[in-house]
Amino acid sequence: MKIDVLDTNACYRTMLRQPENKRDAYFIRQMLDPFAPLFAMTQLPMSPKALGCLALSGRDEEALQMLDRLSRADVWTSAGTACARTGKACRDAGLQVPDSLKLGILLGDPEQQSLNGGYTGIGSLPGFILIIVAPDAANLAKIPACVAHECHHNILFNNLTWHFMDVTLRQYLAIEGLADSLATSLYGADSLGTWVTGASGEDLALARDVIGAHLDTAGFMAVRPYMYGDHPMIQSDKVTGIPYCGGYAVGFHAVQAWLNVSGQTAAEATRAFIDGADIVGQSGYFGSG
Repeated sequence: MKIDVLDTNACYRTMLRQPENKRDAYFIRQMLDPFAPLFAMTQLPMSPKALGCLALSGRDEEALQMLDRLSRADVWTSAGTACARTGKACRDAGLQVPDSLKLGILLGDPEQQSLNGGYTGIGSLPGFILIIVAPDAANLAKIPACVAHECHHNILFNNLTWHFMDVTLRQYLAIEGLADSLATSLYGADSLGTWVTGASGEDLALARDVIGAHLDTAGFMAVRPYMYGDHPMIQSDKVTGIPYCGGYAVGFHAVQAWLNVSGQTAAEATRAFIDGADIVGQSGYFGSG
C-alpha cells in the first residue's frame, strides 16, 4: 500500500501568506481537490465550514499555533506510520489493502469539533482519509489511533461490496467497533476517542439495552439515531434516550466481547465479519435474548 500524506503543513503556511480573497480557492485546489472522489461519494460540500475546519481568514495566529503544535508532535509522520501499521495488521489477517492511500490533515474549528474531543476523521472510501483536528494537549497523542480507525474503514470497505445506505444496526455497530478495537490493539485503550469513552456506567447500560432491542433496524438514516444518540447538535426526529455517540461505545464493547469469546484479534474478527459472521449478535454482550 503506497501511502501519500499530503503536506498540509506547507499548504496552510503558503495559504496564510496569501490575500484573504484568494484563500478559499487555494484551500480547495491544494487541500480538498486531491480528495475529490471522497467528496463525490459522501456528497459533502467542499467547504471549511461544512467540514468543521478552522476559518481560513481572521484566525491566522490560531492557525499558525495549531500548525506548530502538530509539527512538534510530528503528526504527519505518525499518521503515515499509523496507516502502515494498520495495513500490516490487516494484511497478516488475509485482508486486501488498497493499492494506494492519500491522507490529509486539516485544521479544525475547536468549537465545531468540541463534541469529538477536538478531532474527527473521514475514511469511508478506500484510498482516501481526511483528519480534521484542533490540536491540544489531550488529543495530540490520540491522532494516530484516529488515523488507524479510518484506515480500518478503508480496508474493510476495500473488501466488501455493498450499499452502505442499506446497513443494519448490527452491521454499523460492528464496523465502528472493529475500527476502534483495531486502533486500540495498536495504540492502547488510552487512545480511544470520546465517541467511545463518553458513555459509561448507567448511560452505557441504557444504550446497550435500547440498541439491543433494535439490532435489525435497517437503512442508514434509520440506524443513525441509535449510533449518534440524542444531542441538540444531532438533527433527528427520533428520541432514543441514548447519550451522544452511545452506539459507538456499544459497538466497541460488543466487539471486545466477541474478541474475548472467539480469541481472535481485531483484524481476524474483521476477516470473520467480511465472511458473514454476526460479530455483534453473537458477542454475548446483549445477553441471551
